[in-house]
Amino acid sequence: MFEKRLTWFWILLTAVALLIVGRLVQVQIVHAAEYEELAERIMTRRPDYIAAPRGTVFDRHGTPLLSDEPTSNICVHYALLSNNEKFLHKYLIRVARSLKRRGDYPAEVKLREIADQLRSVEIPRMWRRLSELTGVSETELAERAATIRARVARIRALVRRKSPKIREIEEEYQRLPVLEAVDHDVALSVRLALEDYPWLRVTPATRRVTHDADALVHVLGRLGAASEERIENDPLREDELHKLRRGDRCGISGVERLAETSLRGWRGRIISDYDWRPLERTDPVPGWDVHLTIDLGLQRKTLELLQRVVEGDPEKEPPGGLPNGFQAGAAAVVIDVATREVLALASYPTYRYDRFNEDYDRLRRDRKRLPLTFRAVQATYPPGSTCKVITLIGGLGEGLISPQTRFHCTGYLLPERPNMFRCWIYKMNPGVTHDMVAKPGSAEALDGQNAESAIRNSCNIYFFKVGGLLGPQRLCEWFTRCGLGRTQGTGLIEESPGIVPTENWLRDPRRENPRRHRKSDAWNFAIGQGEVTATPLQSANLAATIASGFWAPVHLAYDETGQALGGPLIPEQPLNEEHLKVVRRGMWRVVNERGTGRRAKLDSDDYVLCGKTGSAQSVRRVVTKRYVCEWPDGRRESVVAISRQDALARFGDEKPTIVDSKIAELFPRLEEGETLPAHAWFIGFTQPADTPRGEVPTGRVYAISVLLEYGGSGGRVAGPVAKQIAEYLVGRVKNSE
Repeated sequence: MFEKRLTWFWILLTAVALLIVGRLVQVQIVHAAEYEELAERIMTRRPDYIAAPRGTVFDRHGTPLLSDEPTSNICVHYALLSNNEKFLHKYLIRVARSLKRRGDYPAEVKLREIADQLRSVEIPRMWRRLSELTGVSETELAERAATIRARVARIRALVRRKSPKIREIEEEYQRLPVLEAVDHDVALSVRLALEDYPWLRVTPATRRVTHDADALVHVLGRLGAASEERIENDPLREDELHKLRRGDRCGISGVERLAETSLRGWRGRIISDYDWRPLERTDPVPGWDVHLTIDLGLQRKTLELLQRVVEGDPEKEPPGGLPNGFQAGAAAVVIDVATREVLALASYPTYRYDRFNEDYDRLRRDRKRLPLTFRAVQATYPPGSTCKVITLIGGLGEGLISPQTRFHCTGYLLPERPNMFRCWIYKMNPGVTHDMVAKPGSAEALDGQNAESAIRNSCNIYFFKVGGLLGPQRLCEWFTRCGLGRTQGTGLIEESPGIVPTENWLRDPRRENPRRHRKSDAWNFAIGQGEVTATPLQSANLAATIASGFWAPVHLAYDETGQALGGPLIPEQPLNEEHLKVVRRGMWRVVNERGTGRRAKLDSDDYVLCGKTGSAQSVRRVVTKRYVCEWPDGRRESVVAISRQDALARFGDEKPTIVDSKIAELFPRLEEGETLPAHAWFIGFTQPADTPRGEVPTGRVYAISVLLEYGGSGGRVAGPVAKQIAEYLVGRVKNSE
């Protein structure tokens, strides 16, 4: 009985197994194609994304500076660009299956036959027709395909280094732009003629354009490819439609980078089934607009004045510019003292925004004038005598001197070394001192310089004495309190903090020659020489600090909600008002009492300019070097180039080793007996003429800094530029009243 039951059990088990095997044969062999087709129909393809317009950038008055205009990209599936026959064939089989379902081919035609026809006939026809419609040669289209392959290969290699198990990346399954920013008529022609091909799509896109804003080209910045680092650190990386993706363009400099997360829009998305029928569509949303504090009219005027003084004014006799051979660059900054909003941030020379790509190599190679350098915030210079206002604030603040303390101008500091640490007046007129040129019988002539007269005359000896009392470390602490050695709050990636040479900074082992502070450092730092450096923006904010009584960060841009963009919020840092009154009175005398800045005196009965001049020691720039290159066989040859990379670029795939280099050319070029001019500085602030001497000015008050590379005398060259900027500003104030 048991054996009979066991037999029936095995018969039943065998029958069930045969049914399962039969069903598997039916599913996987008999109806395989049918089920595969059904699976594909219910699956969705990888989504196609539509680029979102970036927000518009406006100046403070609502004038558009940067915006996106609609355009189109012509995209082709990567399989057609890959040069991989196996990958292409696999893709074309899927396309063939969809085309059969769509009725483009009879049901009896095999998928392989359709794929072969697509490869040999339709794809070449598509490229040929695309060339005819766009005017781009097939050779250039092939070059663009090669560029895309190289980019995808780099992305693939990077992804595999980080995640070795990943063998495919999403770019290999997307339509990628072969032609970008295509005109509307061309895009329409391509769409009508070629969009029946599943591998080609004309997608909406945008093009970034400026609106006559070349005067702000350094401020606005540029877009560039999103790096892997930017993608990984993107604060919006959790939002699929807002985050950066590989192949995206994002702000890489200037305001474009500063306001990236505000300007960046939300991309659109199209989800399609495997027959390319849209299932879901999300339209793109433009990014937020950004409003700069910059006044475009003032920016243009400031840049025009810088250009005139650097290049020379042919209408003036003699020319109003710098000496021939010394034309390099300049910068000027204007700040609204009350709000700390930056009204002008000018750097000269500049360049055309819309020709950047075409002119980039030439601009990069110009090592004399450095047109790509954002001088107003990026370049640092010894502040020269403009720094004396901080030395005075420090001496008063530490109680080492009083406003009445006097020091004689002896022409030089060290009796045993009369050619070192001299006053500028003694250097220019040997044997002459400020005490000697003072009004006979005056306190200056009898007892020497006090705080106000030392500022007016910019007497080095006075400030050597005060700096010596403070010492280098305490002097550096006062530099920091007055805003040097740190960024000012614009948030621009280009902004440099400058250098405050504390002992820790000087002793840093990463420096070429680490050392401790020396006694002479205090003398150098006190007059803005030595290792201390500042940017034109820092110097303008120093003037604003003196005018207002406190240091505060500046503002450059606001988003749509009115939130300031830039660095972290820093509280105001007040200075002693009684000490600042002394400094303000001295700066008033610099311009309005025949001081070193008398050429900056305004032709106005309603406003005055208070300021401080500076002439800072300069060094020549290295333009080119002579690189000695050695080949494996010992053969050597020399190449003159602007950098090591440029030197090696002269050779083919096999490159020599650079074994030595020497300076080949310096700028400016000096003739025999010719001396190198100093950098010319002027910093100051405007105030109503009826402001009590030394008091905090009220109303519309503007802080200004001007820097002219190799300009020589700050009072003679930079002061008149500051005067013209100030007169433009106060003239507008009067017209608005």
